[in-house]
Amino acid sequence: MAYPQGPPGEDWGGNTPWTGQSQQPPPTGPPPPPQYQPQYPPQYAPGYQQYAKPPQNYLIPAILVTLFCFLPTGIAAIVFATQTNAKISAGDWAGAEEASKKAKLWTFISLGVGVFVGLIVLLTSAAGGGY
Repeated sequence: MAYPQGPPGEDWGGNTPWTGQSQQPPPTGPPPPPQYQPQYPPQYAPGYQQYAKPPQNYLIPAILVTLFCFLPTGIAAIVFATQTNAKISAGDWAGAEEASKKAKLWTFISLGVGVFVGLIVLLTSAAGGGY
């Protein structure tokens, strides 16, 4: 059987200057426009949706337990609560969640210590007979 343009699998393009060479023909016309490159990294870490709810900062409970329960652990709770806001505004959502968890932990520790010390004071004053 005769093939009008040669057997299958053979180049039908005929002889061109670049046939069999690894080079492409020189481009003609104006150069293509530059591709858009974002200047800033994405605001959200991988795995987060763009409209994800930011983690709670626990600042008000941290201030309250610092004033009314136990000062040293309450200060730690305030520090982590303010770090939460700073990390959210910087776009570090994973760091903001970690700081939020630590603020919550130190808030509850401060509350627990304050309640425990308050109970001890209440029980010792009741047991003392009111002297």
